[in-house]
Order: sequence, then C-alpha cells, then structure tokens
Amino acid sequence: MKKRRYSEKFQIFVYKRIAGVFRKLLKWFYNLEVYGIENIPLEGPVIIAPNHRSSLDVLVIATTLPRPIKALGKIERFKYPIFGRFARYLGGIPVKRENIDLSAVKDGLEAIRKGEVLLIFPEGTRLRRDKGDAKIKRGIGYFAAKTKAPVIPTAIIGADNIWPPEKKLPRLSGKIKVIYSKPLIYDGEHNRSKEEEFTNKVMEIINQILREVRIENEKN
Repeated sequence: MKKRRYSEKFQIFVYKRIAGVFRKLLKWFYNLEVYGIENIPLEGPVIIAPNHRSSLDVLVIATTLPRPIKALGKIERFKYPIFGRFARYLGGIPVKRENIDLSAVKDGLEAIRKGEVLLIFPEGTRLRRDKGDAKIKRGIGYFAAKTKAPVIPTAIIGADNIWPPEKKLPRLSGKIKVIYSKPLIYDGEHNRSKEEEFTNKVMEIINQILREVRIENEKN
C-alpha cells in the first residue's frame, strides 16, 4: 500500500512538472490566456467538457487546470510505443470508437468515483472546421447521471487555427484562450433522453461562449 501511494505521488509530481513546462511553452508561443479557473473545484470529482477541434486540445486543458486529469482518447493514439506508454502513465484512457467501449466507460467512472478530474469531449473526435457541427455524443450526460459529478462546459478558442486535425504539425504562432464556465449538475432521471438533453445543454453553453468571443473579436 505504501509503495502504491508513493508511486501515485511520484506520478503526480512528474505530471505537474511536465504540465508546467508545456504551460510555459504555450504562453510563450501562443499567448495562452485562461478564464474561469475559479470554477474548477480544487478537490472532489469533476468532469471537464470542452469543444474539440484541434490536436492541441488535451494539452491545453492538461496545462491550464490546477489538478491532474484523466482523459478519454481514441485507442489509435495509444498504439504508438513511446506516446502510448507515456499517455497511460499520465492518466490516458484508450477508447475503441467502433462500439461502446465498456472497459473505457468503467475506467472513466472509476476515476470520477475516486474524486479525480475526467476530460471528455462531447463532440467525440476532433472536428474539422470545414465539416460543420458534429453529431453530439451523450457520453457527458451518461457520466454525469451515473456519478452526479459537476460538469464544467469549457471553450477552447484559437487552437484550431494553430493545429487543425488535417495538419500534421502546429503553427508556431497564434493565440489560445480557454474559458471554464460555471459547473452544471445533472438533475433528473437516469435515461437516454435526459442524458442527451444534458449533453446538448453543455454544448449550447460552449457554443454561446464561442459566439460571444467571435462577436467581440469582430468588434476589435
């Protein structure tokens, strides 16, 4: 037991050091700005639910939160020998996208019930800017209904201009802004329609933030 606790503490130590390095790099190259960090509970379970249009999104969230995260990610990324082992070590949870991955669902629920931070993208995969809106998954609603953990709708702005899904490498200039909204709590019956309704509400909040930022940018 002591060895396990030591291992977990060391893992968190490594995570925070790596996150700190990348946070400095993001601020240096992309003038990273973070708003609403006061909406993130400093302890207890929480689900982070951002839009997903860039290969930088997970890194942006991981480096701007005050706590380590567990992130659901497509299994293909975990098949790279070095990246895969490193991602798992730092809390990555591989997901098979063809069907419902019960193993990933179980791992995600376990992380929340242990009081950890779980990152889930309502849109599922990264969405190309020229493909319009994605068909929203109900995963956020499902996890929120099962655990009653607070959900933080999160808007990532500008990352898609720096590293969109169709590009192999990021640009070395640009600006990234992250806005963490106030938490939502799932309140209602545990059924499919309510879960979809909750997930759509999360996306409505994210899209409203994105619209407001776009209007503000057009004024300037």
